Amino acid sequence: MNLGVVLNRVFRVKDNPLFEYVAEHQDEINKVYFIVPIEDLNDAATVKRDYYHKVIKGFLSTLERYDIYPYIVTYEKLGELAHTLALSHVLLAKDIMSYHKEMYDYHHVKRAFENLQITVIGQRVNHYFQPTKTFNKQQQPYKVFTSFYKANRQDLVHTPKKNYQFKQLTKNAQKGSNQSDLKFGNNKDIEKLARKTWDDFLNDDIARYDKLTDDVSQDFVSGLGKYLAYGLVDIREIINDLLEGYDSDETSYEAFIREVIFREFYYVLMTQYPETATKSFSEKYRNMQWSYNKSHFESWKKGQTGYPIVDAAMKKLNRTGYMHNRLRMVVAQFLTKNLFIDWTWGEEYFRQYLIDYDNASNVHGWQWSASTGTDAVPYFRMFNPIRQSERFDAQGYFIKTQLEIFNDVSSKYIHDPTKYKDKLQEIYHIEIGKDYPQTIVNHKNSRDYVMDKFKQF
Repeated sequence: MNLGVVLNRVFRVKDNPLFEYVAEHQDEINKVYFIVPIEDLNDAATVKRDYYHKVIKGFLSTLERYDIYPYIVTYEKLGELAHTLALSHVLLAKDIMSYHKEMYDYHHVKRAFENLQITVIGQRVNHYFQPTKTFNKQQQPYKVFTSFYKANRQDLVHTPKKNYQFKQLTKNAQKGSNQSDLKFGNNKDIEKLARKTWDDFLNDDIARYDKLTDDVSQDFVSGLGKYLAYGLVDIREIINDLLEGYDSDETSYEAFIREVIFREFYYVLMTQYPETATKSFSEKYRNMQWSYNKSHFESWKKGQTGYPIVDAAMKKLNRTGYMHNRLRMVVAQFLTKNLFIDWTWGEEYFRQYLIDYDNASNVHGWQWSASTGTDAVPYFRMFNPIRQSERFDAQGYFIKTQLEIFNDVSSKYIHDPTKYKDKLQEIYHIEIGKDYPQTIVNHKNSRDYVMDKFKQF
């Protein structure tokens, strides 16, 4: 067979199931063509687009060291390339889901190749479980995480590393060319950096995991999310490391394992209920009359809501593409509950900006906050942004990193500036409504409004 190996979002040379497949099927392969299709990220934020390109450039530089020169082509011209190369088969990652555009998902790409009479071979590369292997006794997906966790935790086992030599991969490999507009030179090995970051976390920070999950001054806790999003490490390798170190600190390791399984839980649900990417998981809320107030949405996006914890989080996202998970819950609840704006607006905005964007986790995280999803927070549990600020940024250290106007302000006044506008004017010469916005909604009033809306259902 003439085999095309599509490497998007599997940007690693170690423990790569696609490489393992090529090595194991050498006798069946006449020619192998490695292909890196480039996603169109023109509608993504610059920080996200730049990171994506940086990862690709590092991956391509690493491949060159192993004498592998893939074809580089846009997704839109992938079919044309397949025809030119007379591919009989293509090898694809089958568990990559909407890291930016739905059209890049396995099912869409698979259908496009099959329409060209090309046989598609799908391989698991990014998730631990086969979805149907996780179902309950009624052969239905678990819809409550605790049940999913208890049923599948025992199936986490140590698995052997992928066994292949690069001389096997290059034996029948054809030298490709860059058919995109991107320019690639020598670049940093992001895969190597990902493994070092993960090792450092295991050797130090995992012991403080419970504290880091609420330390909003951090960009992230482990950094693993973005590395998994680009396929820089294999989830089975992560599980192996967690199982090997488990006895050294069972509490911290188990807490992190739960988070990894949470990622699997959302992935399984998305495979079985793909419509929930844009519709409420709970069908009774699909006719919810959200606000759709564009002025409020713009204030939220720009970090101009009058609630410093929300504004600081959004400004950091806009500037860096990062947001701590605790803050993701805070800003998501503020948008969906305080502003009562459709969660899909926020989910789409995160898609454009988050460097570690994962469709399944992001969608279901937003639905959790909006109380429309599976295992979601009850609608009557609504975050108070002022209390969240006082609890998770008590001294205002994080707020001050993003909102310089508050650099010299006492923590007593920093969490609720509108309440203390007279003191801020008197002591710091900060005029609320001019130098910093007043709160665009009153928390108590918006809470009463939301409770009434949800009760109608």
